[in-house]
Amino acid sequence: MSGYRHVLPGAAVLAVALLAGCQGGTDDGAGGDGVPVSVERLAEMADEVGPDGSDTCPLPYDFAKAASTAKITGEAGDGAAAGDDEPAATAENGYKAEKGAPFADNPGGLVSCWFHVGGQSVEVHLVAAEKPQPESLLAPVLVRVSGQDAEELDPYLRRTEKGEPGTPVLGTTGDYATVRVEPEGEGHAALLLTLGEPEGPGLGEDQLSALSRALYEQIS
Repeated sequence: MSGYRHVLPGAAVLAVALLAGCQGGTDDGAGGDGVPVSVERLAEMADEVGPDGSDTCPLPYDFAKAASTAKITGEAGDGAAAGDDEPAATAENGYKAEKGAPFADNPGGLVSCWFHVGGQSVEVHLVAAEKPQPESLLAPVLVRVSGQDAEELDPYLRRTEKGEPGTPVLGTTGDYATVRVEPEGEGHAALLLTLGEPEGPGLGEDQLSALSRALYEQIS
């Protein structure tokens, strides 16, 4: 496991409005009729999680169901893989970002939750912001996960900008994927999956793509 935290250098992360229906939208909690995402609600949720993180994910993902839908075998559930000591969820409110911070010019919200399938840890980031391409605000996360430098990510972010909602865009190193999400009301949102170092075989690109799509369907 890489052991990174997604906190960006010198800045609080975005505040996105999400889950207008999170508090009782679908009958089974997730993956039913979808959970509306909004910038304002996601920002509020980031405050509810708090700066130290939480031992539970506030979003109604059903990760085991998503892994099954993606035809990924292995025990799947909440939290990072065994041996990882990350909080189950972390979040940041971009409306409270300091001047000069990455999210200061594009306020919104971010909630990131850890899951696992077998020995593979998966961090699921839901980010929303007032201006387009909120996923670009998580470039420091992609740098840490992939080992690429910021300039190498530019072509990838150009691809995510043109991506269709619900269509995963895979990173060139095979350990991250982005899906554009249409939020309720004004603003822009994206679902970003990043992989930790696996204990044993990790997820392949097709599996990561299918998992991204399955989780997207739970919130759209």
